[in-house]
Amino acid sequence: MAAPGRPPRVAFLTALACAVSACGVGHRAAPEATSASPTAAISSPAPASPTSSPRVPRGLPDLSRLDQSDATAVSKAALTLMWTVDSAIDHGQQDAYQRATPLLDSVYKAVIDGQGGGSMPGLWSRHRAYAKVRLTRQTPLGDVPADTPKLAHRQWRIDVTPTGRDGWKGDPVHATAFVTLRRDKPSGPWRVSAVGTT
Repeated sequence: MAAPGRPPRVAFLTALACAVSACGVGHRAAPEATSASPTAAISSPAPASPTSSPRVPRGLPDLSRLDQSDATAVSKAALTLMWTVDSAIDHGQQDAYQRATPLLDSVYKAVIDGQGGGSMPGLWSRHRAYAKVRLTRQTPLGDVPADTPKLAHRQWRIDVTPTGRDGWKGDPVHATAFVTLRRDKPSGPWRVSAVGTT
């Protein structure tokens, strides 16, 4: 487990390409903590362009239609954006993170922006592969506080299958994500403030 707070940096793409399970990180307790995200350090962390891709993968949530007063909907949309990587469009995981930033709070967004990205694994590029993501809501185990008007927690099972446009499929990766959401006022939009994965 990594420290809470920083974005999820598990060798996700490499893990998918090599059929190795993804490592996880803990959830954030303070701004300097770390959280987990879908791909983290791909082979060698090379700086990724902070700009988002010119196009976006199909099947992503439409943020203009997202009910941002619904913590469950916001957490699901953010995870979907963070875990959906497409080698035909993206330079690396950082592009997926950038697509999720509208749903992140300012502290978590700064942490994500400060992380280096990585290049797309060659196996993915050869097959023009993308991550097929499926989320299933779970009931958090343990001592998880009840939602308040300005704080909420959601837990999701994430199943990701690397899928090539030429018919290739990699071994699926499974993870559990624990999402913390906050908002400034009870009527405001929810924002993700931490993500932890195991």
